[in-house]
Amino acid sequence: MKLYHDENGDPRASADGELAILADFLESDVQDDKEAAIELLQFLERKRGERTANAYTVVFDEKFVTITALEGEAQSQQISRNIFFQAVEAWIVFVGD
Repeated sequence: MKLYHDENGDPRASADGELAILADFLESDVQDDKEAAIELLQFLERKRGERTANAYTVVFDEKFVTITALEGEAQSQQISRNIFFQAVEAWIVFVGD
């Protein structure tokens, strides 16, 4: 996943394949809110849960996180908890700079 700032200085993420929806989730639902990202990781410490934000719902269990778009095409992707956790951690470091 590539993390970068656009011409306006806003944080952006891009990725191919199964991580594309995760990149879009970080941009649209977490944005540049470091505290929201930290809260998301704390929420993820539970074994199971569901969280709905601006554009996506995130459902997780012991092994996977499923990200589902709230509007548009029925877009959904299952990602390992470990990959999701690492991506959110990287986003926290990125937006914290």
